[in-house]
Amino acid sequence: MTMPPRYDDLPRPAGDPTGLPLSWGAWGPDDQVGTLNRITAATVAAAREEIRDGRRFNLNLPLDEPFGAALPGAHRRRDAPHPVMVAEEHPGRVTRDDRLDGFWLQASTQWDGLSHFADPTHGFYNHAPLASIVHGADSRNGIDKALAHGIAGRCVMADLARHFARTGRDWGPMGGRRATAEDLAACLAADGVALRPGDILLVRTGWLAAFRAAPDVAARHLLLQGEGGARDYSGLDGAEPMWRFLWDAGIAAVAADNPTVEAWPIFPWKPALHLAIARLGLCLGEFFDLEALAEDSAQTGRRTAFFAASPLHLRGGIGSPGNAMAIR
Repeated sequence: MTMPPRYDDLPRPAGDPTGLPLSWGAWGPDDQVGTLNRITAATVAAAREEIRDGRRFNLNLPLDEPFGAALPGAHRRRDAPHPVMVAEEHPGRVTRDDRLDGFWLQASTQWDGLSHFADPTHGFYNHAPLASIVHGADSRNGIDKALAHGIAGRCVMADLARHFARTGRDWGPMGGRRATAEDLAACLAADGVALRPGDILLVRTGWLAAFRAAPDVAARHLLLQGEGGARDYSGLDGAEPMWRFLWDAGIAAVAADNPTVEAWPIFPWKPALHLAIARLGLCLGEFFDLEALAEDSAQTGRRTAFFAASPLHLRGGIGSPGNAMAIR
């Protein structure tokens, strides 16, 4: 694997309205998986040491959560899928089949593919033209490329909700509160864990716990829509110090328990982790169920585990259900 430059050595195109760097070409002109290149045979093999007693943790929400647990219109277009069961009963043969109608691939636990978010000036990651973002074998940056590369290795839990609770920091799942790179580093240091290249960073903001603790469907809807539709989720700060921190730490992917990983809303021409999908090839995962793993981390003091995920093999897919688990 080509070793990428340090963050501050990445090129910054002249006249770019954001002033932000581009990692395009860091892993070659034909690369289509971005920061997942940090996952190598060596990092995966080293992560096998995380499996000690074979305990397994599902990290996926039910496909009808969260949108099926809120009022209609919680998202401007996405909704929970509708399962349809097909029954056949004949003499000597009884079967059942099923399908999902209205199945949005990013309406529950999900990966954002590198074709999900483009830079408004430069386009999709690594010079992929808009016309190349299609379904099929000729696609660029599709989620099938992430599947072919493989998402596996050591994961590290950053339980920001617990960290802020014990340090007295004002924090909640809504209100657009921002956890800076310094906050993230302090959380990891307090838990005694150091990041390694190829790690999958799991960030617990507490959003999912609040969603599940909400007393009724209207309260859950509010956690998706925000007051007056503001969608002001708390999360990681998407400013440039976070870009530098994640890049120089060698993070392969960041997955969180909230709707957007980063604090929301984001603004045009301003740094955001979603913009880093295009500019850095950053792999993001949203709506991950980290509750059981985080509780186990709190009880045992272990913040790491073996992680594996298999996105759908949809050629040119923009995103995919997470299909993820952690093993200790």
